Amino acid sequence: MLATNFLILAASTIMGFAQASPSSPLEARQTVAPYFTYKGNGTPEQGWPVSDQWRSFDDLWNINIPRSPGACRFLQIGANSDSENAFMRASILKYASQSGLDARFILVAVQQESSMCVRVRTTVSPNAGARNPGLLQSANGVHTCNDVGAGVPLLNPCPEAQIDGMISDGVGFTTTWGLMQVVQRGGGAQFVSSYYRGAVLYNSGIMPASGNLGQGRSNPCYASDIANRLMGWAADSSPCDKATVGN
Repeated sequence: MLATNFLILAASTIMGFAQASPSSPLEARQTVAPYFTYKGNGTPEQGWPVSDQWRSFDDLWNINIPRSPGACRFLQIGANSDSENAFMRASILKYASQSGLDARFILVAVQQESSMCVRVRTTVSPNAGARNPGLLQSANGVHTCNDVGAGVPLLNPCPEAQIDGMISDGVGFTTTWGLMQVVQRGGGAQFVSSYYRGAVLYNSGIMPASGNLGQGRSNPCYASDIANRLMGWAADSSPCDKATVGN
């Protein structure tokens, strides 16, 4: 959701990691990919990656989870515990299986929306006025571990039921506009371009009339960021140029 863009910018100083050649299999799985700005309608014909090119779920987890604690502390909400991370991982895999979505897409959406911080603050979408709580900053979701305005104090530890509910809200089992709804609206999970189109719908609620994903009304770089995260890029400050990505 657009209202979470400040989280991405706020944590950017924490998330800059130098890239080096991996010297072990583990380091290879944690190697961060460079950013490439994807433009156009989200199809492979226009240069967008197919799902076989995406990094594995385990690789994406290993790339992103070490980067989350610094971002969470920078946002003054406390880093996740190992058990909280385990609950989050299990919920992502569970709801991916139940929804038919690729688990990697859910994982990178969590990173894009909240830096994987279970105590992320609730934000409000300026376009629709929707409250966006939880790991996926879901539209009018109900699960959170930090929403003082809704009577939920910062919870530490964050209960498993809340973590599970945040993923359920964002995927769309306990809300009406989640990741599975937007991917279906984009054409269905059998088409890789539907994930990129769905990302734009999730972020802004509307598809550009031109079909150009870089012309989204909220964050024009959102779909390109999601595609890059699926390829193994990891940072909270995107080098994508919002002024030119839609050209």
